Amino acid sequence: MVTTLKALKRNSYGREFIQEALHSVYDMFKPAHCYIAYFDKMHHKATSLAYYIDGHVSNTIFTYSIDNTLCEKMILSGKPCYFSKNISQIYPFNQIITSQLFQYYLGLPIFSRRGEVIGVIGCLFESSSLFSKDLHGEWCDVLGDILGSDVEYLALLSSQKKLLREMEECQQEAKLGNWQLDLVINCYYWSREIYRIFQCDIDTFVPNNDVINDFIHPDDRVRVSELKDEMINSTNMSYSIIYRIVLSEGDVKYLREHCHILRDINGVATLIKGILQDITDFYHISNKLSQASNKLTMTYNAVAEGIWEYNLETQKLITSPKFWEMLSVSKGSVNNINDWLAMVHKDDRLAVIESFSKLRNGDAISIDVEFRLQPKNKHTVCRWFNCKGNIIESNNSNRSDSIVGVLIDITATVLAAQKLTLAKTVFDNTSECIVITDQDNNIISVNKAFETVTGYNHADIIGKNPRILASGYHNLEFYQQMWHSLETTGAWQGQLHNRRSDGVIYPEEMTINKIEDDHNVINYVGVFHDISSRKQTEKKLRLLADNDMLTGLMNRRRFIEKVEKQIAKINNNIEDISSTSVCSLLFIDLDDFKIFNDLYGHDFGDNVLKEVASILRDTVCEHSLICRYGGDEYAVLIKDKDVNYAQNIAAKLVDIISKPIKCNEIEINLTISIGISSYPESGTTHQALLKNADYAMYEQKWLGRNGVCVYDQQLQHEYIRKLKLRDKLKHAIKDKKISVYYQPIIDNKTGTVCKFEALARWYDEHDGFIPPSVFIPIAERYGLIGMLGQQVFEKACADLDRIHRCGFRDVIFSINHSVKEFSQHNQEYIFEIINNYNLPYSAIMIEITESTALDDGKNILEILAAFRERGIAISLDDFGTGYSSLAAIIDIKPDIIKIDRSFIVDIEHSKESQMLVSLVIDLSCKLNVEVVAEGVETQAQLDILSSMSCHYIQGYYYSPAVAIDDAIMILKARNGDISIDNIDTKLLQ
Repeated sequence: MVTTLKALKRNSYGREFIQEALHSVYDMFKPAHCYIAYFDKMHHKATSLAYYIDGHVSNTIFTYSIDNTLCEKMILSGKPCYFSKNISQIYPFNQIITSQLFQYYLGLPIFSRRGEVIGVIGCLFESSSLFSKDLHGEWCDVLGDILGSDVEYLALLSSQKKLLREMEECQQEAKLGNWQLDLVINCYYWSREIYRIFQCDIDTFVPNNDVINDFIHPDDRVRVSELKDEMINSTNMSYSIIYRIVLSEGDVKYLREHCHILRDINGVATLIKGILQDITDFYHISNKLSQASNKLTMTYNAVAEGIWEYNLETQKLITSPKFWEMLSVSKGSVNNINDWLAMVHKDDRLAVIESFSKLRNGDAISIDVEFRLQPKNKHTVCRWFNCKGNIIESNNSNRSDSIVGVLIDITATVLAAQKLTLAKTVFDNTSECIVITDQDNNIISVNKAFETVTGYNHADIIGKNPRILASGYHNLEFYQQMWHSLETTGAWQGQLHNRRSDGVIYPEEMTINKIEDDHNVINYVGVFHDISSRKQTEKKLRLLADNDMLTGLMNRRRFIEKVEKQIAKINNNIEDISSTSVCSLLFIDLDDFKIFNDLYGHDFGDNVLKEVASILRDTVCEHSLICRYGGDEYAVLIKDKDVNYAQNIAAKLVDIISKPIKCNEIEINLTISIGISSYPESGTTHQALLKNADYAMYEQKWLGRNGVCVYDQQLQHEYIRKLKLRDKLKHAIKDKKISVYYQPIIDNKTGTVCKFEALARWYDEHDGFIPPSVFIPIAERYGLIGMLGQQVFEKACADLDRIHRCGFRDVIFSINHSVKEFSQHNQEYIFEIINNYNLPYSAIMIEITESTALDDGKNILEILAAFRERGIAISLDDFGTGYSSLAAIIDIKPDIIKIDRSFIVDIEHSKESQMLVSLVIDLSCKLNVEVVAEGVETQAQLDILSSMSCHYIQGYYYSPAVAIDDAIMILKARNGDISIDNIDTKLLQ
């Protein structure tokens, strides 16, 4: 096989050998397609030299890219490459080949003499090939080597032809040809383009000096001949000339010719090489430009724009007179480029410099830049200019020589554009929706807000009538009134309900204006905004303004409005016999509600309030008005019903709510106090009805809670009496007419007085002694308890100081404190008063009821802790009468427990009372808490208590509460004489 190849090489060469070699490849492997191709120098492209299809020569020449193909892999390896698996998809180099479904590819490298891969023998198979490296390897290598020189030669020949073809195409495009004159043999060579310029046949025309001279225009013939002879006979090496030729049909052409002469070693001219270019078109254009230049010169000074020419090398500026007139400066004031740039606004200066720099550097051939003049002061309006220019000449280094242009004053245009841009920006970006229609009310423009709100885009809505937005909400009369207003006043404003593109109806506020020109309508402009959110907000605000958000009931403000309207309705219908002229008002308060908040938290308390609201809705009659008046208070207006009906409803509510209520899986026992007022018996204004129902409710609380109280004449009298008593008490406190009495507390073991309970007493000149059980609630009710308590405390400390100075320094005063004093007033005055009298804190005991701390929670417990920290003792009064006595001991941590007199009264005859008192004493002993028995009046009671080891006794058995002088007498009698050392010497003076 190898011998055959070598014999083939001896018998043929070039393209014939390539064809024979490719036929040998086909005979060897029987591929469906095979070809021989050469690679370019950079190995980026392959071009076919021979191509066989099914053993037959194809005249198709194709080129394909080598990058990322199987050929690239073959070049890298330098060895035959065999690939399979659907080659058409991974090797799509030719449309003819890729139209086939080839599965296998064989690539055989072709080598140059230097051993480089310069081409490929490609074989494509539809079925598996019989190629074997062992069997065919040597044959393939020899084939690749012997093909190398021929492939390399044909590749070079192809490249030269291509370059020659490209050169001829370029010459034809430039109308430029080259020629040679061999002076030794006097023979001419012309390129194809010169034949075309002279319009001569390349096959028949033979150029020589005589024939060429005949073509030259008679007026130019001598000049051309003399210039050529001078170059030949002198030392000149070249010449350039422009002359005319006259063609056979009489046409004249202008030619530019450049020649170069070659000489031998003796200086004798042997060869002339020349380049000839047809410049006829350029000549005619130049002639026209000359004519135009003359006309331009005539209008140079008359044009509205400023004309300028600037030479980049000499930096010389030539301008028309209009140029300086536009700039409002004199020509003499600008001497150089820096003066010119100083006139440009500082913010635009860089853009102007960059534009001219690009021209200077050859990066641009024209300039178009806008700039402002630097204003002379802040009040000067900026003037805008547009500077345009183009390069008119360039040197051989491609650098611009001169620029010619115009200067245009565009101030008016810029200002108009700015206004237009501003208007468009406002139009496009305003939150208001804008729609503009023509005189026939067809939409011609909408803004983005319109598209966003309505859902219609610009293309969908243009040309349509605005009725496309109609929702059907408004009747014909509405639109008729709208158009009547537009036609008569030129404007309409109001609220509309329109429909979005998705069918949703929405409210909007709209203003429509009619635009006229010479009394003819040209446009209608509608401006509107979606007020859906505002309507929803207004609805929510009305809900917030009129309703309690926790229970959903009417709030106080709205309830008062309704009560006023009901009263007004009754008064307006007073003469109508069929109408009812009564109504009733219930004022409801939850008893001890604060306890549930303290025990279970405010969330639980809120649920209780909602549960009570639900009970009210289900119980009162349908047309009644229910209100959450505030906190744990409710109010109900029962229309057209008298007080008897209201009492039945109230009794039903008390009964329902007093039953166990389950809330958050916790069962609670709740009670309510209800006050009732009625129109017109209890009042004729909403203030009177609410005030009197509220007072009746509080009267029920004083009567024991969990019930109903109707405001009547007697209650009114009682109310007035309490008001009068309040005023008297206020004056009594102000005038310091409240006195303090002291009841001794006896040590049952020694019989001595160890403590006194300070008790407020009030003697009125008209009413006599008024008991604390009457005036203390009045003080608490009307906010006088703070002043009263402080006055009592200061008087008691003053009297205790007196007792101590009398020598009885171990005596302690127990001073009562109301729950209202803790919750409504600062207790810091207690420390100040004690310090003012230089009393030890241990000489003071604060006495509270067990419900005091529990009524006000942590606040009172914190105050008691502060007392205890200073050394002030805590006494728990009325122990056993509350609902959580043991809890009170744990929370309050008292120093003394006072057993209520209600248990002492029956102790002689009641086993239960004896048992309870005994248990309290035993418990106190275990808790290390002292016990005082209150209300002891008989020897029998004292004996029983002594048998139970009760430490302290208080009651009428020993003494009622007495004035301070009597208290000192009791001390002297029971505690004996005091050593002179213990008596304050000031008392003896």
